[in-house]
Amino acid sequence: MLISREYARSLFVDLTQNAMVPLDPDELVHMSGLAQYDYVLFGDVAVRCYKHKGRWGYVERDIRRAGQTLAELAVVQLPAYHAVGESDREERSRTDWRQQRRGRPRS
Repeated sequence: MLISREYARSLFVDLTQNAMVPLDPDELVHMSGLAQYDYVLFGDVAVRCYKHKGRWGYVERDIRRAGQTLAELAVVQLPAYHAVGESDREERSRTDWRQQRRGRPRS
């Protein structure tokens, strides 16, 4: 079922209200580039926009899928990089790919 751009925006805002990644749902309403490509990209989710009787609209199922996918996105925190001198004894025994890329063996 086709829904208006304004309703798609409000639905998307409701679905991504608690998302870990901040999003700009106004891209669903603004037509910059949309008329040329027919798609709006949110991360790796493409949402297609259709023109019917002179009005642009979205399929509600696509908006819900994109909103739920982005709302469930988890942010992974990578461990901090420690210099060789700052590491504990266990860390020193591990292979350090940064040292290997420089061509220097670990001591």
